[in-house]
Amino acid sequence: MAKRDKEIVEIQIGRKLRSELEVSCRCHLDLPAVIKVPPRLNDKTPFPTTYWLTCPMMNKKIGSLESQGLIKEIDKQIQTDSKLNSKWRKRQESYKLERDKLETQEVFPKAKGGVGGAENSVKCLHSHTADELSTGLNPVGKIVLESIGTFNCDQPCISKESMKKNEGWSVIW
Repeated sequence: MAKRDKEIVEIQIGRKLRSELEVSCRCHLDLPAVIKVPPRLNDKTPFPTTYWLTCPMMNKKIGSLESQGLIKEIDKQIQTDSKLNSKWRKRQESYKLERDKLETQEVFPKAKGGVGGAENSVKCLHSHTADELSTGLNPVGKIVLESIGTFNCDQPCISKESMKKNEGWSVIW
C-alpha cells in the first residue's frame, strides 16, 4: 500500500492500521474505499474480514440501515428465498477459501467463518458491502448497494493536500 493511501485510510478509520494492506476499491474521487486485509494481523491475531470498508459515507449509510434492522430482514430473506440462500452460502464458502489461500503460515487459531467471520447469519452489512465493492460476488452487499446507491460525495472526505479530514465533507443521501 502506498504511504499516502495508508495515511488516508488511517484518517478515515480514526486509528493506526494493524497490518499491511492493499486498496481493493476506490471511490469516484480516487480515495481508498475498501482495503484488503490479510487473514493474520502483524501481531499474529487471526482476522476474518478480508475486505474492510473505509469509506466514511458508505459506513454512515450502512450503519443507518443496520440500526433500522436490515440485518434481521436480510437474514429472514436468506431463510425464505432459496435462490438468495444458495448465492449467500456459495459466497460464504468461496470467501473462506479465498481467505485461507492468503494464509502464509500454518498457525492456530485461524480466522473462521465466511464474510466478516459470520457462519450462520449476515452479521455485518459493512463487510458484505466491502466484499461486493471489491469482488462483485456478494449477494448481500448487492442488496445493500441497491438500498444506498454508490459513491456520491461532492467533496473528498480527506484532503490530500493537508492529509486531514475535509471539514466541508458531509454524507449525501
